[in-house]
Amino acid sequence: MNRAVVFWTGIVGIVAVMATGCGNTTETHADQDAVADVVGLGEGVTATDAGDTAGGSDVASTVPTTYTPVCKADGDCTGGLCVNGVCVDTPTEVGNLTDPSNDYEPSTETLQLGCVDQPLAAMLTGLPDIKTVTMWGIVDRFGGGDITSNVEVDVFKLQDFHPEACAGITDSDLRNACFQDETKVGKPISHTVSLDPDQPAVDAQINLTSKSAAGATCAIHFDCPNGYDCQKTTGDVGKVCVKAHGVYALENVPTNTELVIRVRKHDPSSDWHDGYYWDIVLFSDHLDPMGAGHQPTKYIGTNTYHVNPTIVGQGQWQLVPTTLGMGDIADGDGVVGGRIRDCGNLKRGGYPIHDAKVALGIPPLGMAFFNDNEDDTVPIKNKQSTDTLGRFAAVDLPPGANRVSATVMVGTNTIKLGDQDVFVVPGALMIVSLPGRIPVLTK
Repeated sequence: MNRAVVFWTGIVGIVAVMATGCGNTTETHADQDAVADVVGLGEGVTATDAGDTAGGSDVASTVPTTYTPVCKADGDCTGGLCVNGVCVDTPTEVGNLTDPSNDYEPSTETLQLGCVDQPLAAMLTGLPDIKTVTMWGIVDRFGGGDITSNVEVDVFKLQDFHPEACAGITDSDLRNACFQDETKVGKPISHTVSLDPDQPAVDAQINLTSKSAAGATCAIHFDCPNGYDCQKTTGDVGKVCVKAHGVYALENVPTNTELVIRVRKHDPSSDWHDGYYWDIVLFSDHLDPMGAGHQPTKYIGTNTYHVNPTIVGQGQWQLVPTTLGMGDIADGDGVVGGRIRDCGNLKRGGYPIHDAKVALGIPPLGMAFFNDNEDDTVPIKNKQSTDTLGRFAAVDLPPGANRVSATVMVGTNTIKLGDQDVFVVPGALMIVSLPGRIPVLTK
């Protein structure tokens, strides 16, 4: 039996006993000849590979395509709060905003929560009428690994992306083949492959004028050229700009539209796990400042939007659950991570929220929180709230629809931070941006 189905069965048992378990309780097996591209049939969709495209057949399991709330009121949650159908622990430590431009020190800014529980249509009211932008940045990585050049970057409209068509396939090879099939999961509206940040990026004119040059001293990542990190290396007294990331640019990406950004290995022999920026929006009032140092050379003076999608290598994929004492993530399961931030305003993007509580409706086998160092991706065992960067990771989740919610204490007030729906793709890192849907810039 598929490991995800075993885990799901356990979750159903917890629901029956505690009334605080989560998710759809109709997990079943399907016939081997079920149709692969059946989508949109209510709360569960049976996904199986079509033999005429990938060869052979396999047994598929039903995955939930919509999230089923596990609570309606705070009283439904033992020792916690009901936040839009998810039971979240009540915060016990006073949280605060931190300023990413000031080494994540506490900020005096007022917490902005106008976007919480707002429909997208309301959030778009009055925004500039800018239809498309050039989306550009680095392919970031969570944890160690190779330079992230030669990585595919794809953009989908959320409404046109259908991972449920493949997520229930139990055979990993057939499942991977299904996810490569655009007739099943959908066709991206824009596609590219990331470049080495040196000469290839210069030739393509997607380099970025910076304060420092490659190998020069620096204080923060933003001092370095696009694709370089500010790192302390062996024998150096200070920090220097070190090549770390592939760079990319995609033209004609729509603004004010729910998007999915996927990054995945282009070289089959590499050990990257796919990364998905799930349900983000390039709001037309958050475009880059125009000019050198803010925009790639080719696009200076045009409408651009800086986005750094994230990928994760096999080493980090194993490090987090091992540190938590869990063992390996089961084949076919995934991870949801992100940063809890406020909504931001016209002058700034969302600031990270420190000491927020986070939960998922369908709980993971382990929840990881980290320390206050951007470059340290080893979780702190037994830590129960976000660090100054707002980070969290829900490790080892069954595939299908899920929901992330959060709470924070500001002064003496407990605040519910809303929710973000996400579809967990097998073997992938899903990044959510709660509560504002604005993509996070880390470097």
